Amino acid sequence: MCFVETGELRVALELTTDNGEMITIGKLDEQISAPLPRQPPSGLKFIREVNTDNGCSTVCHYKGYTYVGHEGGAIDRINKQGQVDKEFIKLDKNAIAIAVYNDQLFSLMFGGNKSQAHIHSLQSRQSLRSWEHPHFGYLGQGIVGIRRYNQLAVGDWHSKSKQIIIYSLTGDVIRKVPFPPSLTMAGRVCMSSCGDDSVVISDRSAGKVVRMSLKDGSLLWSSDRVTNPGGIVHHPAGYVLVVSNRVDNTTISVLNENDGWY
Repeated sequence: MCFVETGELRVALELTTDNGEMITIGKLDEQISAPLPRQPPSGLKFIREVNTDNGCSTVCHYKGYTYVGHEGGAIDRINKQGQVDKEFIKLDKNAIAIAVYNDQLFSLMFGGNKSQAHIHSLQSRQSLRSWEHPHFGYLGQGIVGIRRYNQLAVGDWHSKSKQIIIYSLTGDVIRKVPFPPSLTMAGRVCMSSCGDDSVVISDRSAGKVVRMSLKDGSLLWSSDRVTNPGGIVHHPAGYVLVVSNRVDNTTISVLNENDGWY
C-alpha cells in the first residue's frame, strides 16, 4: 500500500490484494491544499482496477507511474491511464519489496533461500549494483528510502537478530537497528517511512502497530487498536493508515502519527 500526490493536488491510495492478482487505485474525497490539512482523511473514491498477468506482491508510486513487483520475477509499470508496461524491468528472482526515488528503483529479490537488494536505473532499466541481504521471508513492504540521508532501510524480520539494516546506496551497512522486543515479527509484517528518522510497522501476529526510531530503535509509540493490521502507509497530513483485515470486511484505520491514537 502506498500514497501518492497526484497532479490534481489530491492523494491517491494504491493497494495490492491479498491474492496478488490485481491492484486497485483510489482517491481521497478531500482535496489537499498548501499547507496540508491536519484533519484525518475521511474516505476513498474508487477509480479503477488494473489487472496484471502475474500475482503482484509489492507496489509503489513515483512521478506519475505505479511500479508493481511480481512473484514471478519482474516489475511492471502502470501509467495514469491504467496502461501496463509489462516486465518494465526483468528480474531473475521473485520481487518481494520495491521502493523508487532519485530515478532509481530499489528492490529486494528472493530465491534459492537467500535475498538480494538491487538498484536499477529507471532510464536504462539496467542493474546498477546489488548485494546480498539476510533472509527476508515475506512478500510485501520491507524497504523504504530515507531521502534526507540517501539511505535505504531494509527489514530483516525472520533472522534471529530481527532488525532493520540501514544501507548506503552502494550497499554498505551503515548501522543495524534492533526491533523493540514487544514485536513478535513471526508472521506478516509491513513497514513504511514516517519522516526521515522513524518508521511505522504493523505486526499482524502481535496485533500491534508501532512507530520506532531509526537512530536507536527506541519505541516512540505502540497501538493495539487495529484488528489484524496489514498494509501500512504514512499520510502526508500527519496520519498513519493501516489496513484492518477483519473477518466480515476490510477497513482502513487512521492513526495519529504522534501517539498512535485515532
